[in-house]
Amino acid sequence: MSVSELNHIKPDTHSRLRGREIPTLEEGRKAFAAVAFEGIPKAQKTHMAWMVMMIRQGIVGRTEGKDILRVLREVDHAAIEEMIANYDPNFYKWRVQFEKYLMEKVGAVASCVNIGRTLPPPIYRMRLREAILPLLDATLRFRATLLEKSEEYRGAVMPGYTHNQHAQPMTFGHYLLGLHEPISRAFVQLEQAYDLTNLCDLGCGALAGTSFPIDRELPARLLGFEGVLEHTNDCVAASDQATNTVAAMINMAIPMSRAANEMHTWHMFEFNMIELTDAVCEASSMMPQKKSPCLFEDIRLTLGKVLGCYTDIVVRLHNVMYGDTIEVYETTEMVPAVVQQVATAVEKFDKILHNLTVKTDVMLRFAQRGFSTATELAAILFREAGVPLRVAHAIVGEVVRQVWLDGRTAADITPEHIDRAALQIIGRPLSLPSEKLVAAMDPVHFVEAHRSQGAVAPDEVSRMVRARTAELEEAARRQAARRRSLDRADEELLRTVDALLSEEP
Repeated sequence: MSVSELNHIKPDTHSRLRGREIPTLEEGRKAFAAVAFEGIPKAQKTHMAWMVMMIRQGIVGRTEGKDILRVLREVDHAAIEEMIANYDPNFYKWRVQFEKYLMEKVGAVASCVNIGRTLPPPIYRMRLREAILPLLDATLRFRATLLEKSEEYRGAVMPGYTHNQHAQPMTFGHYLLGLHEPISRAFVQLEQAYDLTNLCDLGCGALAGTSFPIDRELPARLLGFEGVLEHTNDCVAASDQATNTVAAMINMAIPMSRAANEMHTWHMFEFNMIELTDAVCEASSMMPQKKSPCLFEDIRLTLGKVLGCYTDIVVRLHNVMYGDTIEVYETTEMVPAVVQQVATAVEKFDKILHNLTVKTDVMLRFAQRGFSTATELAAILFREAGVPLRVAHAIVGEVVRQVWLDGRTAADITPEHIDRAALQIIGRPLSLPSEKLVAAMDPVHFVEAHRSQGAVAPDEVSRMVRARTAELEEAARRQAARRRSLDRADEELLRTVDALLSEEP
Protein backbone atom coordinates (compact mmCIF):
# COMPACT_ATOMS: atom_id res chain seq x y z
CA MET A 1 0.00 0.00 0.00
CA SER A 2 1.36 3.41 -0.95
CA VAL A 3 1.62 6.39 1.35
CA SER A 4 -0.97 8.19 -0.75
CA GLU A 5 -3.51 5.49 0.14
CA LEU A 6 -2.93 6.19 3.84
CA ASN A 7 -3.69 9.91 3.66
CA HIS A 8 -6.76 9.47 5.82
CA ILE A 9 -4.54 9.02 8.86
CA LYS A 10 -1.85 11.57 7.95
CA PRO A 11 -1.48 14.15 10.72
CA ASP A 12 0.04 16.93 8.58
CA THR A 13 -2.89 19.33 8.82
CA HIS A 14 -3.35 18.74 12.53
CA SER A 15 0.37 19.31 13.08
CA ARG A 16 0.30 22.70 11.42
CA LEU A 17 -2.92 23.75 13.11
CA ARG A 18 -1.27 23.03 16.47
CA GLY A 19 1.78 25.02 15.46
CA ARG A 20 3.94 21.92 15.20
CA GLU A 21 6.41 21.50 12.41
CA ILE A 22 6.69 18.11 10.77
CA PRO A 23 10.17 16.83 11.67
CA THR A 24 12.82 16.09 9.11
CA LEU A 25 13.44 12.47 8.25
CA GLU A 26 16.48 12.18 10.51
CA GLU A 27 14.93 14.11 13.38
CA GLY A 28 11.79 12.03 13.23
CA ARG A 29 13.66 8.75 13.01
CA LYS A 30 15.75 9.58 16.08
CA ALA A 31 12.68 10.65 18.06
CA PHE A 32 10.81 7.53 16.99
CA ALA A 33 13.72 5.24 17.86
CA ALA A 34 13.91 6.80 21.33
CA VAL A 35 10.39 5.66 22.21
CA ALA A 36 9.67 2.75 19.88
CA PHE A 37 11.20 -0.10 21.87
CA GLU A 38 9.36 0.97 25.02
CA GLY A 39 6.06 2.05 23.48
CA ILE A 40 5.37 -0.37 20.66
CA PRO A 41 5.27 -3.55 22.81
CA LYS A 42 2.54 -1.91 24.93
CA ALA A 43 0.66 -0.84 21.81
CA GLN A 44 1.12 -4.35 20.44
CA LYS A 45 -0.52 -5.90 23.51
CA THR A 46 -3.28 -3.32 23.45
CA HIS A 47 -4.07 -3.88 19.77
CA MET A 48 -4.10 -7.66 20.26
CA ALA A 49 -6.42 -7.51 23.26
CA TRP A 50 -8.75 -5.10 21.47
CA MET A 51 -8.77 -7.16 18.28
CA VAL A 52 -9.56 -10.37 20.21
CA MET A 53 -12.58 -8.60 21.67
CA MET A 54 -13.76 -7.25 18.32
CA ILE A 55 -13.52 -10.67 16.72
CA ARG A 56 -15.53 -12.24 19.55
CA GLN A 57 -18.12 -9.45 19.38
CA GLY A 58 -18.44 -9.82 15.62
CA ILE A 59 -17.33 -6.25 15.00
CA VAL A 60 -14.47 -7.41 12.78
CA GLY A 61 -14.68 -10.52 10.62
CA ARG A 62 -12.66 -13.50 11.82
CA THR A 63 -10.57 -13.69 8.67
CA GLU A 64 -9.61 -10.02 8.68
CA GLY A 65 -9.18 -10.00 12.43
CA LYS A 66 -6.90 -13.02 12.36
CA ASP A 67 -4.81 -11.42 9.61
CA ILE A 68 -4.28 -8.40 11.85
CA LEU A 69 -3.57 -10.56 14.90
CA ARG A 70 -1.06 -12.65 12.97
CA VAL A 71 1.02 -9.56 12.10
CA LEU A 72 0.65 -8.15 15.63
CA ARG A 73 1.74 -11.47 17.17
CA GLU A 74 4.97 -11.43 15.15
CA VAL A 75 6.03 -7.88 16.06
CA ASP A 76 9.43 -8.22 17.72
CA HIS A 77 12.73 -6.38 17.99
CA ALA A 78 13.41 -6.89 14.28
CA ALA A 79 10.00 -5.52 13.33
CA ILE A 80 10.62 -2.39 15.39
CA GLU A 81 13.98 -1.98 13.68
CA GLU A 82 12.14 -2.24 10.36
CA MET A 83 9.72 0.50 11.44
CA ILE A 84 12.64 2.75 12.37
CA ALA A 85 14.38 2.10 9.07
CA ASN A 86 11.18 2.86 7.14
CA TYR A 87 10.22 5.88 9.23
CA ASP A 88 8.01 8.34 7.35
CA PRO A 89 8.05 11.94 8.71
CA ASN A 90 4.48 12.42 7.49
CA PHE A 91 3.39 10.10 10.32
CA TYR A 92 5.12 11.91 13.15
CA LYS A 93 3.52 10.10 16.11
CA TRP A 94 5.08 6.77 16.98
CA ARG A 95 1.64 5.18 17.41
CA VAL A 96 0.72 6.24 13.89
CA GLN A 97 4.02 4.87 12.57
CA PHE A 98 3.02 1.55 14.11
CA GLU A 99 -0.41 1.69 12.50
CA LYS A 100 1.24 2.53 9.16
CA TYR A 101 3.42 -0.59 9.57
CA LEU A 102 0.35 -2.74 10.21
CA MET A 103 -1.46 -1.34 7.17
CA GLU A 104 1.52 -1.96 4.97
CA LYS A 105 1.52 -5.60 6.10
CA VAL A 106 -2.22 -6.30 6.12
CA GLY A 107 -3.92 -3.51 4.19
CA ALA A 108 -6.33 -0.76 5.14
CA VAL A 109 -8.31 -3.22 7.27
CA ALA A 110 -5.56 -2.88 9.88
CA SER A 111 -7.02 0.51 10.76
CA CYS A 112 -9.78 -1.45 12.51
CA VAL A 113 -7.51 -1.47 15.57
CA ASN A 114 -8.91 2.04 16.17
CA ILE A 115 -12.61 1.12 16.28
CA GLY A 116 -14.36 2.52 19.34
CA ARG A 117 -11.23 3.90 20.95
CA THR A 118 -8.96 6.87 21.05
CA LEU A 119 -5.21 6.93 21.28
CA PRO A 120 -3.24 6.43 23.44
CA PRO A 121 -5.37 4.70 26.14
CA PRO A 122 -4.43 2.61 27.98
CA ILE A 123 -0.71 2.92 27.20
CA TYR A 124 -0.01 5.78 29.62
CA ARG A 125 -1.56 3.85 32.48
CA MET A 126 0.38 0.73 31.50
CA ARG A 127 3.60 2.71 31.50
CA LEU A 128 2.85 4.31 34.86
CA ARG A 129 1.97 1.04 36.58
CA GLU A 130 5.11 -0.48 35.06
CA ALA A 131 7.15 2.32 36.68
CA ILE A 132 5.46 2.03 40.08
CA LEU A 133 6.24 -1.67 40.51
CA PRO A 134 10.06 -1.28 40.80
CA LEU A 135 9.57 1.56 43.28
CA LEU A 136 7.39 -0.71 45.39
CA ASP A 137 10.08 -3.40 45.16
CA ALA A 138 12.83 -0.97 46.19
CA THR A 139 10.73 0.34 49.08
CA LEU A 140 10.07 -3.18 50.34
CA ARG A 141 13.83 -3.80 50.45
CA PHE A 142 14.46 -0.45 52.14
CA ARG A 143 11.81 -1.13 54.78
CA ALA A 144 13.34 -4.55 55.45
CA THR A 145 16.76 -2.96 55.93
CA LEU A 146 15.33 -0.27 58.22
CA LEU A 147 13.71 -2.95 60.37
CA GLU A 148 16.87 -5.05 60.43
CA LYS A 149 19.02 -2.08 61.48
CA SER A 150 16.40 -0.90 63.99
CA GLU A 151 16.74 -4.21 65.78
CA GLU A 152 20.52 -4.21 65.47
CA TYR A 153 20.89 -0.75 67.03
CA ARG A 154 18.00 -0.91 69.49
CA GLY A 155 20.49 -0.47 72.35
CA ALA A 156 22.72 2.18 70.74
CA VAL A 157 21.96 5.12 73.03
CA MET A 158 22.25 8.58 71.50
CA PRO A 159 20.83 12.05 72.03
CA GLY A 160 17.41 12.68 70.59
CA TYR A 161 17.05 16.15 69.11
CA THR A 162 14.26 18.70 68.90
CA HIS A 163 14.88 22.14 67.41
CA ASN A 164 18.47 20.97 66.79
CA GLN A 165 19.08 20.72 70.55
CA HIS A 166 19.43 17.74 72.87
CA ALA A 167 15.91 16.75 73.94
CA GLN A 168 15.70 13.23 75.39
CA PRO A 169 17.91 10.17 74.98
CA MET A 170 16.88 7.68 72.33
CA THR A 171 18.58 4.89 70.42
CA PHE A 172 19.74 4.81 66.84
CA GLY A 173 17.46 1.80 66.36
CA HIS A 174 14.47 3.80 67.57
CA TYR A 175 15.46 6.62 65.19
CA LEU A 176 15.61 4.27 62.19
CA LEU A 177 12.29 2.70 63.13
CA GLY A 178 10.86 6.22 63.24
CA LEU A 179 12.00 6.65 59.63
CA HIS A 180 10.42 3.34 58.69
CA GLU A 181 6.99 4.50 59.83
CA PRO A 182 6.29 7.29 57.27
CA ILE A 183 7.98 5.21 54.56
CA SER A 184 5.55 2.37 55.29
CA ARG A 185 2.58 4.75 55.16
CA ALA A 186 3.80 6.23 51.87
CA PHE A 187 4.16 2.66 50.60
CA VAL A 188 0.46 2.05 51.29
CA GLN A 189 -0.38 5.28 49.47
CA LEU A 190 1.74 4.14 46.55
CA GLU A 191 -0.10 0.82 46.50
CA GLN A 192 -3.38 2.73 46.38
CA ALA A 193 -2.03 4.89 43.56
CA TYR A 194 -1.12 1.71 41.67
CA ASP A 195 -4.62 0.31 42.18
CA LEU A 196 -6.25 3.51 40.90
CA THR A 197 -3.85 3.62 37.95
CA ASN A 198 -4.50 -0.02 37.13
CA LEU A 199 -7.96 0.63 35.70
CA CYS A 200 -8.43 0.32 31.96
CA ASP A 201 -9.57 3.38 29.99
CA LEU A 202 -9.56 1.51 26.67
CA GLY A 203 -12.76 1.78 24.63
CA CYS A 204 -13.92 5.21 25.73
CA GLY A 205 -14.28 6.54 22.20
CA ALA A 206 -13.16 10.15 22.17
CA LEU A 207 -15.21 10.82 25.33
CA ALA A 208 -18.70 9.47 24.60
CA GLY A 209 -18.06 5.76 24.14
CA THR A 210 -19.05 4.06 20.90
CA SER A 211 -22.05 2.70 19.05
CA PHE A 212 -20.18 -0.55 18.36
CA PRO A 213 -21.15 -3.48 20.65
CA ILE A 214 -17.81 -3.59 22.43
CA ASP A 215 -16.92 -5.52 25.59
CA ARG A 216 -14.55 -3.36 27.63
CA GLU A 217 -14.02 -5.93 30.38
CA LEU A 218 -12.31 -8.54 28.19
CA PRO A 219 -9.38 -6.44 26.93
CA ALA A 220 -8.98 -4.95 30.40
CA ARG A 221 -8.48 -8.46 31.78
CA LEU A 222 -6.15 -9.51 28.98
CA LEU A 223 -3.99 -6.44 29.67
CA GLY A 224 -3.75 -7.15 33.39
CA PHE A 225 -6.00 -4.35 34.61
CA GLU A 226 -8.06 -4.92 37.74
CA GLY A 227 -11.11 -3.34 36.17
CA VAL A 228 -12.47 -0.73 33.81
CA LEU A 229 -12.42 3.00 34.34
CA GLU A 230 -16.08 3.18 33.50
CA HIS A 231 -17.13 6.76 32.75
CA THR A 232 -15.96 7.52 29.22
CA ASN A 233 -15.22 11.23 29.66
CA ASP A 234 -13.44 10.46 32.91
CA CYS A 235 -11.20 8.12 30.89
CA VAL A 236 -9.79 10.99 28.84
CA ALA A 237 -10.03 13.71 31.51
CA ALA A 238 -8.71 11.99 34.65
CA SER A 239 -5.41 13.13 36.12
CA ASP A 240 -5.54 11.59 39.59
CA GLN A 241 -3.52 8.57 38.46
CA ALA A 242 -0.62 11.03 38.14
CA THR A 243 -1.28 13.17 41.21
CA ASN A 244 -1.92 10.17 43.47
CA THR A 245 1.41 8.66 42.49
CA VAL A 246 3.34 11.90 42.94
CA ALA A 247 1.63 12.64 46.27
CA ALA A 248 2.68 9.23 47.58
CA MET A 249 6.25 9.92 46.45
CA ILE A 250 6.23 13.30 48.19
CA ASN A 251 5.30 11.56 51.44
CA MET A 252 8.17 9.17 50.85
CA ALA A 253 10.75 11.75 49.77
CA ILE A 254 10.16 14.24 52.60
CA PRO A 255 11.14 11.96 55.52
CA MET A 256 13.98 10.49 53.47
CA SER A 257 15.30 13.98 52.73
CA ARG A 258 15.05 15.07 56.36
CA ALA A 259 16.72 11.94 57.69
CA ALA A 260 19.47 12.16 55.05
CA ASN A 261 20.10 15.76 56.04
CA GLU A 262 20.32 14.89 59.75
CA MET A 263 22.55 11.89 59.18
CA HIS A 264 24.75 13.99 56.92
CA THR A 265 25.28 16.31 59.90
CA TRP A 266 26.12 13.39 62.18
CA HIS A 267 28.73 12.35 59.62
CA MET A 268 30.62 15.64 60.09
CA PHE A 269 34.03 15.67 61.78
CA GLU A 270 32.56 17.66 64.67
CA PHE A 271 29.92 15.00 65.38
CA ASN A 272 31.60 11.80 64.14
CA MET A 273 28.61 9.70 65.21
CA ILE A 274 28.39 7.75 61.97
CA GLU A 275 30.66 7.14 58.99
CA LEU A 276 30.05 5.75 55.51
CA THR A 277 32.54 3.31 54.07
CA ASP A 278 34.92 4.39 51.33
CA ALA A 279 32.96 2.25 48.87
CA VAL A 280 30.02 4.68 48.80
CA CYS A 281 31.82 8.01 49.29
CA GLU A 282 33.40 10.30 46.73
CA ALA A 283 36.92 11.68 46.66
CA SER A 284 37.74 15.31 45.94
CA SER A 285 39.50 16.24 42.72
CA MET A 286 41.56 18.77 44.68
CA MET A 287 41.51 18.08 48.43
CA PRO A 288 43.23 14.80 49.22
CA GLN A 289 41.73 14.49 52.70
CA LYS A 290 38.11 14.62 51.52
CA LYS A 291 35.73 11.67 51.73
CA SER A 292 32.40 13.15 50.76
CA PRO A 293 29.19 11.22 51.61
CA CYS A 294 27.38 12.57 48.54
CA LEU A 295 24.68 9.93 48.69
CA PHE A 296 23.00 12.05 51.35
CA GLU A 297 22.92 14.96 48.90
CA ASP A 298 21.55 12.75 46.12
CA ILE A 299 18.67 11.72 48.37
CA ARG A 300 17.93 15.28 49.45
CA LEU A 301 17.73 16.66 45.92
CA THR A 302 15.22 13.98 44.92
CA LEU A 303 12.54 15.78 46.92
CA GLY A 304 12.95 18.83 44.69
CA LYS A 305 12.39 16.69 41.61
CA VAL A 306 9.18 15.23 43.03
CA LEU A 307 7.86 18.58 44.21
CA GLY A 308 8.76 20.07 40.83
CA CYS A 309 6.76 17.35 39.08
CA TYR A 310 3.78 17.90 41.36
CA THR A 311 3.87 21.66 40.80
CA ASP A 312 4.17 21.10 37.06
CA ILE A 313 1.08 18.90 37.05
CA VAL A 314 -1.04 21.25 39.16
CA VAL A 315 -0.08 24.37 37.23
CA ARG A 316 -0.44 22.55 33.92
CA LEU A 317 -3.99 21.45 34.75
CA HIS A 318 -5.14 24.70 36.35
CA ASN A 319 -8.10 26.12 34.40
CA VAL A 320 -7.93 23.35 31.79
CA MET A 321 -11.21 21.94 30.48
CA TYR A 322 -12.33 18.67 32.03
CA GLY A 323 -11.79 16.53 28.98
CA ASP A 324 -9.11 15.33 26.60
CA THR A 325 -6.30 17.87 26.27
CA ILE A 326 -2.57 17.76 25.66
CA GLU A 327 -1.98 18.85 29.27
CA VAL A 328 -3.89 15.89 30.66
CA TYR A 329 -2.10 13.07 28.94
CA GLU A 330 1.30 14.72 29.26
CA THR A 331 0.87 14.83 33.03
CA THR A 332 0.71 11.05 33.15
CA GLU A 333 3.51 10.79 30.59
CA MET A 334 5.95 12.82 32.72
CA VAL A 335 5.51 10.89 35.97
CA PRO A 336 7.28 7.55 35.21
CA ALA A 337 10.69 9.23 34.87
CA VAL A 338 10.27 10.80 38.32
CA VAL A 339 9.13 7.46 39.75
CA GLN A 340 12.39 5.95 38.51
CA GLN A 341 14.39 8.75 40.17
CA VAL A 342 12.64 8.17 43.50
CA ALA A 343 13.31 4.43 43.22
CA THR A 344 17.00 5.23 42.71
CA ALA A 345 16.98 7.46 45.81
CA VAL A 346 15.36 4.68 47.86
CA GLU A 347 18.02 2.25 46.66
CA LYS A 348 20.74 4.74 47.62
CA PHE A 349 19.38 5.12 51.15
CA ASP A 350 19.27 1.35 51.44
CA LYS A 351 22.91 1.27 50.33
CA ILE A 352 23.79 3.84 52.99
CA LEU A 353 22.41 1.65 55.76
CA HIS A 354 24.43 -1.33 54.49
CA ASN A 355 27.63 0.73 54.39
CA LEU A 356 27.29 2.59 57.67
CA THR A 357 29.60 2.47 60.68
CA VAL A 358 27.68 3.53 63.77
CA LYS A 359 30.00 4.91 66.47
CA THR A 360 27.99 3.92 69.50
CA ASP A 361 30.65 5.12 71.96
CA VAL A 362 30.53 8.64 70.52
CA MET A 363 26.73 8.64 70.57
CA LEU A 364 26.64 7.54 74.20
CA ARG A 365 29.23 10.11 75.23
CA PHE A 366 27.16 12.91 73.72
CA ALA A 367 24.06 11.60 75.51
CA GLN A 368 25.97 11.51 78.84
CA ARG A 369 27.42 14.99 78.52
CA GLY A 370 24.27 16.70 77.32
CA PHE A 371 21.25 17.40 79.47
CA SER A 372 18.74 15.23 77.61
CA THR A 373 17.93 13.19 80.74
CA ALA A 374 16.59 16.30 82.50
CA THR A 375 12.97 15.22 81.99
CA GLU A 376 13.63 12.03 83.95
CA LEU A 377 15.23 14.03 86.77
CA ALA A 378 12.08 16.15 86.97
CA ALA A 379 9.98 12.96 86.96
CA ILE A 380 12.03 11.53 89.85
CA LEU A 381 11.61 14.75 91.86
CA PHE A 382 7.87 14.38 91.33
CA ARG A 383 7.85 10.70 92.31
CA GLU A 384 10.45 10.71 95.09
CA ALA A 385 10.16 14.17 96.63
CA GLY A 386 6.50 14.88 96.01
CA VAL A 387 7.24 18.09 94.13
CA PRO A 388 4.52 19.17 91.68
CA LEU A 389 5.70 18.49 88.15
CA ARG A 390 5.82 22.09 86.97
CA VAL A 391 7.79 23.04 90.12
CA ALA A 392 10.14 20.11 89.52
CA HIS A 393 10.55 21.38 85.95
CA ALA A 394 11.61 24.79 87.29
CA ILE A 395 14.08 23.28 89.79
CA VAL A 396 15.75 21.12 87.16
CA GLY A 397 15.88 24.06 84.77
CA GLU A 398 17.73 26.09 87.39
CA VAL A 399 20.12 23.20 88.04
CA VAL A 400 20.95 22.96 84.33
CA ARG A 401 21.50 26.74 84.16
CA GLN A 402 23.91 26.67 87.12
CA VAL A 403 25.90 23.70 85.86
CA TRP A 404 26.11 25.12 82.34
CA LEU A 405 27.32 28.50 83.62
CA ASP A 406 30.01 26.68 85.59
CA GLY A 407 31.24 25.09 82.36
CA ARG A 408 30.20 21.60 83.41
CA THR A 409 28.03 18.88 81.89
CA ALA A 410 25.08 16.77 82.97
CA ALA A 411 27.46 14.17 84.37
CA ASP A 412 28.64 16.73 86.95
CA ILE A 413 25.24 17.36 88.56
CA THR A 414 25.21 16.55 92.32
CA PRO A 415 22.50 16.48 95.01
CA GLU A 416 23.91 19.78 96.24
CA HIS A 417 23.06 21.43 92.91
CA ILE A 418 19.48 20.24 93.30
CA ASP A 419 19.20 21.45 96.88
CA ARG A 420 20.60 24.86 95.97
CA ALA A 421 18.04 25.27 93.20
CA ALA A 422 15.22 23.95 95.39
CA LEU A 423 16.07 26.48 98.12
CA GLN A 424 15.78 29.26 95.57
CA ILE A 425 12.44 28.10 94.21
CA ILE A 426 10.53 26.43 97.07
CA GLY A 427 12.61 27.46 100.07
CA ARG A 428 13.70 24.00 101.16
CA PRO A 429 16.20 21.33 100.10
CA LEU A 430 15.03 18.03 98.66
CA SER A 431 17.88 15.74 99.81
CA LEU A 432 17.61 13.46 96.79
CA PRO A 433 19.67 10.28 97.40
CA SER A 434 22.77 10.05 95.20
CA GLU A 435 21.74 6.72 93.71
CA LYS A 436 18.43 8.21 92.55
CA LEU A 437 20.26 11.11 90.95
CA VAL A 438 22.72 8.81 89.20
CA ALA A 439 19.87 6.71 87.82
CA ALA A 440 18.00 9.82 86.67
CA MET A 441 20.99 11.23 84.80
CA ASP A 442 22.12 7.96 83.16
CA PRO A 443 20.93 7.93 79.52
CA VAL A 444 21.13 4.12 79.38
CA HIS A 445 18.81 3.87 82.39
CA PHE A 446 16.59 6.52 80.81
CA VAL A 447 16.20 4.44 77.67
CA GLU A 448 15.53 1.24 79.59
CA ALA A 449 12.95 2.96 81.78
CA HIS A 450 10.93 4.47 78.94
CA ARG A 451 8.79 1.44 78.12
CA SER A 452 5.50 3.04 77.18
CA GLN A 453 3.92 2.10 73.87
CA GLY A 454 6.12 3.28 71.00
CA ALA A 455 8.89 4.48 73.32
CA VAL A 456 12.66 4.04 73.16
CA ALA A 457 13.18 1.01 75.43
CA PRO A 458 15.01 -1.72 73.46
CA ASP A 459 12.32 -4.31 74.23
CA GLU A 460 9.64 -1.96 72.94
CA VAL A 461 11.64 -1.31 69.78
CA SER A 462 11.95 -5.07 69.27
CA ARG A 463 8.21 -5.51 69.74
CA MET A 464 7.50 -2.85 67.12
CA VAL A 465 10.04 -4.37 64.74
CA ARG A 466 8.33 -7.76 65.01
CA ALA A 467 4.92 -6.23 64.31
CA ARG A 468 6.25 -4.24 61.34
CA THR A 469 8.04 -7.28 59.98
CA ALA A 470 4.74 -9.15 59.86
CA GLU A 471 3.17 -6.17 58.05
CA LEU A 472 6.11 -6.10 55.64
CA GLU A 473 5.69 -9.78 54.83
CA GLU A 474 2.04 -9.16 54.00
CA ALA A 475 3.03 -6.18 51.82
CA ALA A 476 5.55 -8.37 50.00
CA ARG A 477 2.80 -10.92 49.32
CA ARG A 478 0.59 -8.19 47.86
CA GLN A 479 3.43 -7.05 45.63
CA ALA A 480 4.11 -10.59 44.44
CA ALA A 481 0.40 -10.94 43.65
CA ARG A 482 0.50 -7.77 41.54
CA ARG A 483 3.37 -9.09 39.47
CA ARG A 484 1.77 -12.51 39.12
CA SER A 485 -1.44 -10.88 37.93
CA LEU A 486 0.40 -9.07 35.13
CA ASP A 487 2.32 -12.20 34.17
CA ARG A 488 -0.90 -14.24 34.05
CA ALA A 489 -2.55 -11.60 31.89
CA ASP A 490 0.36 -11.68 29.43
CA GLU A 491 0.13 -15.45 29.27
CA GLU A 492 -3.64 -15.41 28.82
CA LEU A 493 -3.40 -12.78 26.07
CA LEU A 494 -0.89 -14.84 24.09
CA ARG A 495 -2.84 -18.08 24.64
CA THR A 496 -6.02 -16.41 23.47
CA VAL A 497 -4.40 -14.93 20.38
CA ASP A 498 -2.67 -18.19 19.51
CA ALA A 499 -5.91 -20.11 19.97
CA LEU A 500 -7.69 -17.78 17.56
CA LEU A 501 -4.90 -18.05 15.03
CA SER A 502 -4.88 -21.84 15.18
CA GLU A 503 -8.60 -22.14 14.45
CA GLU A 504 -9.57 -23.81 11.20
CA PRO A 505 -10.77 -21.32 8.56
